[in-house]
Amino acid sequence: MRILFLSYAYPNAGQPQLATFNRTMLAALSAVHEVRVVAPVPFLQAWRHPPQPTGDRILSNVAAEYPAFYYPPKLCRELYDDFLWWSIRSVVRRTIAEFQPEIILSYWAHPDGTVAVRAAEEADIPAVIMVGGSDVLLLGRTGRRRDVILKTLSRAAAVIAVSQDLADTLREDGISTEKTYVVPRGIDHTVFHPGDRATARQQLGLPLDRPVVVGVGRLVDVKDWPTWIAACGELRQRGGNPACYVLGSGPLETPLRRQIAESGLTDIVEFRGSQSQLQLAQWYRAADVTVLSSRSEGVPNVLLETMASGGSFVATNVGGIAEIADPVYDRLVPPAQPRALAEAIADRLQHVPPEGLTRRFEPASSLTAARKLTEIFQHVRHEAEPVTTQKSWKPCLT
Repeated sequence: MRILFLSYAYPNAGQPQLATFNRTMLAALSAVHEVRVVAPVPFLQAWRHPPQPTGDRILSNVAAEYPAFYYPPKLCRELYDDFLWWSIRSVVRRTIAEFQPEIILSYWAHPDGTVAVRAAEEADIPAVIMVGGSDVLLLGRTGRRRDVILKTLSRAAAVIAVSQDLADTLREDGISTEKTYVVPRGIDHTVFHPGDRATARQQLGLPLDRPVVVGVGRLVDVKDWPTWIAACGELRQRGGNPACYVLGSGPLETPLRRQIAESGLTDIVEFRGSQSQLQLAQWYRAADVTVLSSRSEGVPNVLLETMASGGSFVATNVGGIAEIADPVYDRLVPPAQPRALAEAIADRLQHVPPEGLTRRFEPASSLTAARKLTEIFQHVRHEAEPVTTQKSWKPCLT
């Protein structure tokens, strides 16, 4: 099958660690299918990191194009699908004409999914949209953007959710259960697998005599890093001496560094920046616990990778996280409560799971996930009948 993946959420020259879960998914799919990628890049980033004339191949067997996405920053977000379409339509049309895809697959409901549906309807082929969490759980809750997202998902031939919680939300929003599927993300077990903790710490240069707490993710609002940092401070106040590491980058790095300095935590909280997949696997193996303080999630890859690497986690009880948590290994707390988060971390550090137990949920391999996706694509290709809908102009509200 020929699959065109259309989404910003794919690694590029400026952000090589962006959405690596999609790279893993497409690597597995491309072992069986022909795959092409159109991954729009915000125009400011495209100027700083222009793609090579021959294209940047993140995967050796998958050609990718990175057209610039022009939009008014922070304004008229409900119209971002229009701006995205105007920015990339020539590239999308040319790719469809050359590649003749049988399915257009997109990740993130808006604007990516909306543009994918529009392109698919124009080419008379089905569109499948994967929703990851906050696109539905946050962006899709209120206002005009909610209307656009729900219309987009209703027009798609199939909608794939990464958790049952997310699928239930879609059902409550009126999206047909007949075209909604749950496919948890697959993990590359050749990268993420258990290993010796002491060896991992030595290779990363981490202390052997202190508990190691790891946080992984973009430094953005939805991840609620201030609560994560405050919880580290609570651990110190309880008499602990943890080594806490932030693995990620993003627009909030400066204010987060300021919070750490003002809280007197510079000796226990350290930024290590974005990490490659191989490096992350070592961090998970080295850590006593991975901590996630997000306000919204689907099923975070960070936690799936932690589990596959033999680790355990403390996380906020949001989205589909409860579906994968095991009370023997993991702890869940309400969001935005640093004291509760610190107490859960301390409890997890005190109660080490016995060896030899099997988790109640084990992350699937990327190949298993790819097989499930293939079944959906085959069904959609034979059964879906895309409906052409004329788009109307919407006023720009700021």
